[in-house]
Amino acid sequence: TELSGVCSHPDFRGGGLARLLSLFVANRIMARGEVPYLHAFANNAAAIKLYESIGFRLRSAMNIAVVQRAR
Repeated sequence: TELSGVCSHPDFRGGGLARLLSLFVANRIMARGEVPYLHAFANNAAAIKLYESIGFRLRSAMNIAVVQRAR
């Protein structure tokens, strides 16, 4: 199950709120017998550091493309 959309308003970063929320949600997912996963852009060092600190590890690198309709 994907753990997604965790973010903190800039005025409240560094207080551990995203860490607590991520741990809470990951634990709920595991309690259902499922495996939590998430993704982050490779240049989002803060998110990657947080995720690694609570036990997530890099499984694979992915490439993405952002596509939009021509105007």
